[in-house]
Amino acid sequence: MQTKVKFKIMKYSAKNAKQDIPTRSYQDNKTRGGKCLIIAGSKGMYGSAVLASLGASRCGAGYTYLLSSGKFPTAHHPDFLMVTGRPKFENFQATAIGPGFRNSKKIKKYLEAMIKQKIQNLVLDAEALNVIASTNKKLPKTWIVTPHEGELSRILKVSSQKIRNDRKKYILIAQKKLGCVVLLKGHRTLVADGKSLREIQSGNPALAKAGTGDVLTGMIVAFLSQGLSSVSAANLAGYAHGLIADDWIKSGKDVLSLMASDVVDLIPKILAQIRKNKV
Repeated sequence: MQTKVKFKIMKYSAKNAKQDIPTRSYQDNKTRGGKCLIIAGSKGMYGSAVLASLGASRCGAGYTYLLSSGKFPTAHHPDFLMVTGRPKFENFQATAIGPGFRNSKKIKKYLEAMIKQKIQNLVLDAEALNVIASTNKKLPKTWIVTPHEGELSRILKVSSQKIRNDRKKYILIAQKKLGCVVLLKGHRTLVADGKSLREIQSGNPALAKAGTGDVLTGMIVAFLSQGLSSVSAANLAGYAHGLIADDWIKSGKDVLSLMASDVVDLIPKILAQIRKNKV
């Protein structure tokens, strides 16, 4: 597979993030944050659903709804609302699907329904990426996929080592194949949309831990629900996510010690830093 970069590779940094971060006026209420739906969590994997949902709530979604597979323990999670039955995707400004959701048949069914209904704002992660890896269909251009190198290797049918050796080449191949926005997680997270390639100027190996990607998915869907474009939502979430890890190290903590729940807890501080231009 060969591809060439036909446009300038841009760096996404603090200045860009400050321009993209959603604002609030004193007259705004929860409808300003929009409604987002997160389809996540199965038996034994409910933590992914919690992390994604909390990430969305922390990043400004006015309403965060969760649809899980199985009997989700709701008592200790008052920050998001449960959905049962078949969701009405048109009632939400944005949807995310995949974290900890092991029912690939339902994922395929939901994706087919969203394509038929022309749903514009969707984030695909985890098991949803495995579902699309088994097909050769292009996705709507406003959808966002968020693979790490291993997941991208399954989508492109090449080794993860090859991708690691030339991340910029393979994200462009993936974007051309899928037709949507691609966020490739890892060192110097990349975002491609067919018109540009952006390199996120934040992040470090502290994020290399289970669950941090679930939080990122929630962050992206929250920004989508507030009206950001797919590219802006992916860029801003990727930058803020990485900045949390940078702040963790700058505060004197060890690179091994960051947990996904710490990422959720640090979102308020990092968003304030971006807004006040104190990065």
